Order: sequence, then C-alpha cells, then structure tokens
Amino acid sequence: MAFDSHLPELELFIEKADKLENSGFVKKIKEEFTLDISIDLTREDPLNIRSIRPNQENIDAFILTFRFFIQDNEATSIRNLQKFFDSEFVTIEEKSKFNAARSNLNSFLSESTNLTFKDENISNQMLMDTFIYGGLSHAKKSKKEKFDLWMSRDDAQEFFWHKFSIVIFTVLQLIQYIKNMLLTVIARNKNA
Repeated sequence: MAFDSHLPELELFIEKADKLENSGFVKKIKEEFTLDISIDLTREDPLNIRSIRPNQENIDAFILTFRFFIQDNEATSIRNLQKFFDSEFVTIEEKSKFNAARSNLNSFLSESTNLTFKDENISNQMLMDTFIYGGLSHAKKSKKEKFDLWMSRDDAQEFFWHKFSIVIFTVLQLIQYIKNMLLTVIARNKNA
C-alpha cells in the first residue's frame, strides 16, 4: 500500500488535533483553571467551593472533536493509528515511541481519580467515559444514570467537572505528541 493512501487519515488527525489545541476549552485551561475549597465552621453551610473552569459551551465543542481520537469507528482514533505505526512508513524508534505513548495513556486512564462515590473508586477512564457517553455526547443508559447521580450532589459536581477537565487535557497532550510524530513521518515519506 502506498504512503499516499494513508495521508487523508493522517492529515485529518493533524487537523483535528490543531482544532483541539486552539479551542476555547484549552484557552480557558491555560488562562485560569482553579478549584478552591474552604471550610468555615461558623457558617450554616460550612463548605465553600470556588471553581474556575471552561464553560459548558467550551467543553461541548471540545468533546465533539475529541471523539475523533477515542472512538474506534474513526480512522483517526489512537487505537486505529496502531495499524499505521505498524507499517513500513515509520521507523522502529517512531513505532516504539508510539507504543510507549499508548501504553502510558492506558496506564493513566486506569489510574484512580482519587474520587469515590457511594464507595466506588472512580478511574480516569470511568470518569471520561461517564461524562462523554452519559452526559455530554451520548446517553448510554448505565452511563447516563451514573452521570446524573454524580451531578445530583451539589457538593460533588465541581470536583467531577474539574477532574474530568484534567483527564481530557492530559489525553490531549498525548494527541499533540502523536500529531508531532505524524508531521515528522509525513515530511520524511513525502520526500522519499
């Protein structure tokens, strides 16, 4: 198979990665992203939570594009890119770096968020999937029920939104890393 046959999916990956990098979500994360918690026992409601994060419109727009990288029905999904990185168009070092990046991503997603709800320890993957497929872009029944349960607690909502933002921003960093690898691979193979 000729290298040119891979170009559309690789260029789409780069285009969508650029779109995420220039999104309002990323701008807000970089400008000001905080979660402050204070407890004042002299007040009737002692817990005070102040959160500055991307607004709902920023998050929704980001997720619409972000799904290109996490859904296996997309040629641009990180999992589907494995086929390209197994091809003769990448060096052994590039393949190794890609495999290490995917492994690091999977390890990160399996880690705990350090959030628990009703005695359930929540992993980064569970948090991301529940938000995306239960609250933001789909409504799979079990994930929707879990998302609604998490959001039913006013004192917990901002913790979940804050951690979700961190998780998807961390995944974006891997997407940016892969994009930069693809730019190198494309430049080398176009000149070959």
